[in-house]
Amino acid sequence: MSATAHPRKVDVLLVGGGPTALITAYLLLKAGLSVNVIERYNKAEQAMYGRACMLYSRSVELLDQIGIFDRIADIGYFVRDSTTFKDGIEIPARGWSFVREAAKGKTYFDFSFSIRQKHIEDTLRAAIAEMDPTAVHAPAILTALAVVTSNDHPIQATVEENESASVVQCKYIIGADGGRSTVRSLSQIAFPGTESKHRWVRLDAVVRSDIPIGRKQSAAIESHEYGNVLWTPTDNGRTRIGFVLRDEVYDTLGGNITAEVIESEARKAVHPFSLEFVQLDWWTVYKIGQRVADTFKQGPVFLAGDAAHTHSSGAAQGMNTGIHDAINLAWKLAGVLRGWLSEAVLETYDAERRTSAQHLIQLDRDVAALISGKIPDHFNAPLGADVNVYLDRVFTENASFTIGLGISYADNVLNKTNSINVHSPMDALIGHRAPDVILYRPGPAIPRRMQELTRYVGRFWILIFAGALKSSPANVCLSASCAEEYANLTRYIASDVSFACTLAPMFSFLTIVHGSGALQSAEALGTKPLGKTAYDPTGEAYAKYSVEPSEGAIVIVRPDGIVGFRASLDGGSDVTDYFSAFLKPAKAGTDREQSAMTCVLGEISLEDQENDVMIPTQGELNASHASFAALTGVNVVSRSWEVSDVALLVAFVDNDTWLSICVIMPDCSPHAKRVG
Repeated sequence: MSATAHPRKVDVLLVGGGPTALITAYLLLKAGLSVNVIERYNKAEQAMYGRACMLYSRSVELLDQIGIFDRIADIGYFVRDSTTFKDGIEIPARGWSFVREAAKGKTYFDFSFSIRQKHIEDTLRAAIAEMDPTAVHAPAILTALAVVTSNDHPIQATVEENESASVVQCKYIIGADGGRSTVRSLSQIAFPGTESKHRWVRLDAVVRSDIPIGRKQSAAIESHEYGNVLWTPTDNGRTRIGFVLRDEVYDTLGGNITAEVIESEARKAVHPFSLEFVQLDWWTVYKIGQRVADTFKQGPVFLAGDAAHTHSSGAAQGMNTGIHDAINLAWKLAGVLRGWLSEAVLETYDAERRTSAQHLIQLDRDVAALISGKIPDHFNAPLGADVNVYLDRVFTENASFTIGLGISYADNVLNKTNSINVHSPMDALIGHRAPDVILYRPGPAIPRRMQELTRYVGRFWILIFAGALKSSPANVCLSASCAEEYANLTRYIASDVSFACTLAPMFSFLTIVHGSGALQSAEALGTKPLGKTAYDPTGEAYAKYSVEPSEGAIVIVRPDGIVGFRASLDGGSDVTDYFSAFLKPAKAGTDREQSAMTCVLGEISLEDQENDVMIPTQGELNASHASFAALTGVNVVSRSWEVSDVALLVAFVDNDTWLSICVIMPDCSPHAKRVG
């Protein structure tokens, strides 16, 4: 079988069709890049499906940030509580109850969300198809991989599809193709680790049972023979049940285990509760293993999800960890491909996510052993100790990490600790998740979460804590000292030496004011706000971010919601130094540097509908040929026409959701059309 003579060219080839690959592809497409996703199986036509089904708080937050959670919110099951049973008797505050306790007061997504992987994949494929109907190819198989470093598309990937082979040339390839990853194998990346002798069963079914909680909660059923048995409701009336397969069953039947055997073992596992199967959708038997790839990045090759790390489902980390991988990698890769970020930033993907995976693997070794009924030797447990007591201890001690809110990254080029960070609270440490708090936009008393106001747009959010309002009979405005520093900051940012003028435009602003009662933001601040303005009447935001209302501060939040840097309100130059370490210089042709050649014709409000923007087509604009990318260095977000056919500048005014559109003709005369 020979490859076609005229290969396809894309920015990124993603191998694998699970949530990790699809989320990454979705975010790259939103950044205006070209992708191909190839998947060995046609997952849209699965007869039986199960796999991962549980999302924790931080994963749901991230899906909400990128605009996916609302699409699946009506499908999945909200698990808000959990019960543990032993010998049919409830044992309070043990087992999965740690999830509720770890999320309490830390997030507005204080639940677990049970949804089978297929439904997330279907949703993501639909979202991708809205941007590029040709992006996902299945069934399609990667058969060969070569790296030609002298080429601007160094990856040469041979793909078999519809009984023919073709070459896909790409700038980067992401292997998110599971534990038996072809990308990892072809790249000769080692995958060391260990395997347990234990085998676990997972199944999804419509069942009837006399278990007291019914479908109102999840449960752990402590069993001497079947380990710590999982019981959790999931989507469409199904229940996920998981347990340890008895050695004698596998020793007797080996690979000849049937659905009837699985149902019989499940009934014994949930004893003394009854269990009747109405419909068995899916079941699997698998061996427990923990492995981490030697590297998650090798030149232009990346690994993510199960291709990079495998572990048991004991702590329900598989899909959650893959989501973290995808969102950590996508914005970095998009920034590099857009010409905004230094390639050195890509090294932080391996440093951050592989370190997190190694921590997870050590945790999973303990959890998997304890769920299987064995206390690891390093616990030095006394003879006859209750394995479930130790399991509960491990769950509780690692609860914040497990639900994702406590995942953190060490100092690197993106996470910079300085003297102002020393006394930061645990809630807003550098390298940690930025806390979500309630704020208010001017006018109506409608609470808005900070994460609503700082949606994922592939850019850094610069939070300007401007200080506290003071009220007088005449007005409500910032204190004199804060007003002066805020005005100085706005002047600095507008100057020719600031990051906003000299570096690639990969940031947005949100001004946060302590207090309430302002009647007009610019008057209250003493100058035009940086970005939108939000008010913190209770002081929650200032408290969680450890900002003195009398002093103010600047906090930089990365595109993936991690706190990257912190400076005083007069520290504009410190912010420039921070960004200068990894942002590339602004290219000639931006709206600021080309102001003499452009004409901005009006503004279009895009608040809460940023994803619905449609750029005019070539015919609507009637534009002649010009090289937009060469002129401006900015990629077009629309996929409906070729970049080489138009000259179009799209820029966010004030780094906000107001969009100015200007078309630059070859003779530099302006031509524009309103959209929206």
